[in-house]
Amino acid sequence: MSNAYNSARGGLLAALSFLAMLGTGCGSEPPLPTPPEVSAPAPIALEGPFVVVPRAVGAEEQQRVKEGLGQAVSALHGNGSDTFYLAIRRGELGERWFMETLLMAHFPADLLRGATKQIGMRVVSFRVQNGKLYVFDTDDRKTRSDMFDPEVLVEAYPVVTDDARFNAHPRASEYVLFDPAAGLNRFGVVDEREVSVTGRRFEVELSFAQRARVLSDGVSYEQLFTGYTNALGPAPTPDQAVERHPFRSSGTMSVAFRRYQEGEGFVPLPMPSQEYYFASPVARIPNSGGALRQYARKWNIRPGMRPIPWVLSESLPRLQQDPRFKDYDVTGAVRRGVEVWNETFGFPVFTTRPARPGESFGDQELNYIIIDPDKSYGGGAATLRSNPNTGEIRNATVYMDVNMFEWFISIYGDDTAPPAMVATPAAAPLSYRLTWNDEEASSLCNLFPPGEAYVAPALAPVSSLTGVPALTKKEKVERAIAFIIMHEVGHSLGLQHNFKGSLSFPSTSVMDYVEHQEHVYVDRPGPYDVAAIRYLYGMSSQEPTQPFCTDTHLAVDPECGQLDAKSDPLRLWYGAQYRARLASALAGQGAPPDDFTLNAVLQFVRSGKNSQTKLDAWNIATEGVRAPIPPEVLASSPAYGLVADAAARRVLQRLYLDAAPARGIFSRDPQADALLTPAILQHLRAVLLNVDGVRGPQSRRVAVDVLKKLQSYEALSILREAHAELVASLPLLTGNELMATDDLARRIDAVISPYFL
Repeated sequence: MSNAYNSARGGLLAALSFLAMLGTGCGSEPPLPTPPEVSAPAPIALEGPFVVVPRAVGAEEQQRVKEGLGQAVSALHGNGSDTFYLAIRRGELGERWFMETLLMAHFPADLLRGATKQIGMRVVSFRVQNGKLYVFDTDDRKTRSDMFDPEVLVEAYPVVTDDARFNAHPRASEYVLFDPAAGLNRFGVVDEREVSVTGRRFEVELSFAQRARVLSDGVSYEQLFTGYTNALGPAPTPDQAVERHPFRSSGTMSVAFRRYQEGEGFVPLPMPSQEYYFASPVARIPNSGGALRQYARKWNIRPGMRPIPWVLSESLPRLQQDPRFKDYDVTGAVRRGVEVWNETFGFPVFTTRPARPGESFGDQELNYIIIDPDKSYGGGAATLRSNPNTGEIRNATVYMDVNMFEWFISIYGDDTAPPAMVATPAAAPLSYRLTWNDEEASSLCNLFPPGEAYVAPALAPVSSLTGVPALTKKEKVERAIAFIIMHEVGHSLGLQHNFKGSLSFPSTSVMDYVEHQEHVYVDRPGPYDVAAIRYLYGMSSQEPTQPFCTDTHLAVDPECGQLDAKSDPLRLWYGAQYRARLASALAGQGAPPDDFTLNAVLQFVRSGKNSQTKLDAWNIATEGVRAPIPPEVLASSPAYGLVADAAARRVLQRLYLDAAPARGIFSRDPQADALLTPAILQHLRAVLLNVDGVRGPQSRRVAVDVLKKLQSYEALSILREAHAELVASLPLLTGNELMATDDLARRIDAVISPYFL
C-alpha cells in the first residue's frame, strides 16, 4: 500500500503547488534555467465511449510547478504535465453507467484508520445543459409508481470548449469534453461526535485529477482534494501531529465510470429474516403502495465461471524477506486465506496473483489484498462495491497491516510453552466521517489487535484438549494470518459476522471474532459458513441452522460476544476468568478482576437468557464476597474482609449506580426477576445491617442508594427495618461508631421520606 499512498500524497502536493502558482510570479527569487520545450504530444484518438484528453502544459507552467515543489519534484507524474480532461461520446449520454468511488487516503483521518474505504456505488447517466455535464442517479430504487420516477442530480462538471487541440480534431463534435476535477465536489468531513450537532459544511478549496486510465468498460482516475471546515474538533496532541491544523482535510478518491451491466444469469436473493448477509440499499417496489425490498449482496458465482482473481499487494515479497517475518510463510498464508473459500463452493471461485507494475488498490476493476508494511492503522478491514439495483458484487478490497503479523508473533508460542494470552477488545478509535454526495466512507469490518492482554490462569491451553493437535509457533502465526484474510474475504462474499460461532470448538464460523488461543484451529470456513454460502449462492434452499448473531445483537444477547469461547461463555469463559482473579485478590496474591471481566459477567445479570442464568451470573460475581461471609472464611486471610467488602461494593455500584459508559455494552439496571431480585435484596439487607461485621460505612451507604433506586415495596421494607434497628442501637454506641451509625440512619430517613419517586 505504501507506494500507492506515497504516490497519492506526492500527487496532492504537486496539485496544490501547481494550482496555487498558476498566474503568480516568483517574487524576488532569481529565475531558474528554462527547461527545454516538451516534445509535441501524441495525437488524440477519439475512440470508445470515454477518452482521456491530456491538457497542454507549457514549459513555463512546468517550471512554476518545479519551483514550488523543490525536492518533491520527483513525485510529479509526467514532469508536471500529467493533467487531463475527459471526453464522453455523445451517443453514451443517455446510457446507464456505474459511478464507483473509493477513498484511498484521507489526511489527517488516515492517522486514525481513515483510508481504503468504500464511498459509494451509483447507477448514473449523463446530460448536457447550459455548459455543464450533469450526472443523474438513475438506479431502480427510487421509482414509486409509473407516474412518479424522481430524477436525482448527483454531480455537474463544466464542459470545456476552449481546448484548441481537441476542437481541431475532426470528430470533436461527437464528444463532450469536461473537467473531472471541477465538479461540485460536495465532500463533507466532520468528527463523528459533531455530526448531529453542527451543520457546518466542508469547503473544497482545491481539486486535482491524475492517473487517468481507459478501461475496457469505461474510465477511471484519481481525484485529490483539500479543503477547510471549522467543525473538526480540537487540534491533535503534539505526539499525534504531523500537521497541527485541526480544520483542514485532504484526501485521494478513486473514481470510475464503468458501463452498467448485470451478470449473466444473476438471480438476486431477497434478504432473509436473519441478517446473515450484507444488504443492498433499500429500494421501493413500484406501484406497490410503498412496499420496500432489499437484496442480499453477492457475486455472480456459478459453476463453470471463470475464477475471480485477487491481486496480492506488491509489498508481500518485500515483507517475506523482512527479518521479522522471514521464518513464516506470510505469502502462503495470505493466499490460503483467499483460496480456501473454493472448498466451500466445490469449484474454483477465487485465484490469487501478485500485483503487476503500475497497479494500485485504487484500481476498481481489481480485487485487491492490501498488506500494509506500516503498522499505524493497526488492523484489518474489508470493502466491497455492489450494484444498488440487484446487490450483485462487482469488486472488493481487503486490508491488513503488519501490526497484526507482529501481534501474532508476540502472543503465540509452541504448544510446549505456557498458555496463550487472552485478550480484551480494544476501544474503538476516534474516527472522522468523510462523505461525498451524501454517501459515507465506510468499510464492512474493522478488526484490530486488542488494546491489552492478560494471562487467564483458570484456562488450560487448547492443546491439552483431547483430539486437538499440538501446533508450533510457526503454524499458529501462519494460521492466524490466514484466519484474518479468510474472515475479510468472507465479508467480501457477502457474509456478516456470526459471533456465536465460538459456542462450538473451535468455531462453526470464520466470521466470528474467535478468541486468539482458539482461532488458529479454524483453518477453513466452518459449518455455518458453508450453510450460509450455499443458501446465498443458490446451492441450497435451507437457511443456516447453526447458532447465529451479528453486530446488531451485541447489545441484546450477552452470548453474542467477541473474542470469547466455550459452549457456555458465562460459566466456562468469563466466569472462570472472573473467579480466578477474584480468588487471587481475596488471598492477597493479585489484583481484583478488571473492568472488562467484571462487565462481562454482569452483562448476564442484566440480560441473561433466563432467570437461572441471571442468578448464576450474580452468584459468580459475588462468590466469596456475598454477605454474610462465614467467620472461618474471613479468617483465611488477614485482608479477606477488607477486599471482600470492596469487591462486593464494586459489584453493586457497577450494576446500579455507575454511569452507563462504565458498564460496558449492556448498561441497563437489572430488571425485576423471580430468582435474581430476592438474592440481591438478601445481600443488600445483610450489607446494610453489617451482619458479618466487615461492611464499612461506604458499602452501607451504597446499599441505601441501591435500595432507593429499586423503587419496590420489598426494598422499602428493608430500609424501614434497618432504620429502626440503627436508631435502636444508637444509645449503646460511642465515638466514631455512633456518628457513622447516626449518619446512616439519617440517610435512610431521607430516602424513605418519601421513598417512591
